[in-house]
Amino acid sequence: MSLRKSYSFQIHPQDVDFQFRVTIAAFANILLTTAQLNADDNGFGLRRLNEMECSWVLSRFAIEMKRFPEQYEKISVETWVEEVGRANTTRNFCIRDEQNEIIANASSLWVFFDMQTRRAKDLITLDGIHEFANGEPGLIEKPIRLGPVENGVDYDGFKVKYSDIDINGHVNSVRYIQWISDCFSLDCYRKCAVSRFEINYMNEMMFDDFVEIVGQELIKGDYRFEIRKDDKVACRVRVLF
Repeated sequence: MSLRKSYSFQIHPQDVDFQFRVTIAAFANILLTTAQLNADDNGFGLRRLNEMECSWVLSRFAIEMKRFPEQYEKISVETWVEEVGRANTTRNFCIRDEQNEIIANASSLWVFFDMQTRRAKDLITLDGIHEFANGEPGLIEKPIRLGPVENGVDYDGFKVKYSDIDINGHVNSVRYIQWISDCFSLDCYRKCAVSRFEINYMNEMMFDDFVEIVGQELIKGDYRFEIRKDDKVACRVRVLF
């Protein structure tokens, strides 16, 4: 049994932006769908975890783009579990086009989440999962702990709505990526493309929470963001162009 598996996808019209290229949020959604499919294949998918009143929650995520696939293009996403610790598990991705050229890579950290206590659970309690870790590193730097944003620009706030909430009862991981993507103008996307998008998920956001976004450009093309609710940081983001 191979511990690396590839899944095929096509880029649909709803996945692309005004330039007919996949959005970073839609691309992230494809990768997270791949993670779910592979977890199911390995016997540790959401159906099994939900029976235990548990789930997988994304903790850190980084994508590096060599090229953005375009509308109707077919891609293959290869994924594997690098390691399983007690606190989290590392899953990597390698994305290729129809010519078998690598167009992107990604790395992610996941937490085994208790739906009742809303806290992380020790992965040692998930029997057999360690057998699926192959020890193979990803092709990019793992997502790191991002620092706070100070003296940033405040963006218009808004409330979390019904369509933002996922099956875990909190804001969908991809929604944060969409919110940050919307902080840039069309002109910005015309002139340049995202080369790395990195996010740390820190505190849950729930229905009707008020979303505050603060951002700053540290150096040219290197942006940092925080999404906040009340006095807590929900996530921190780094975007490189």
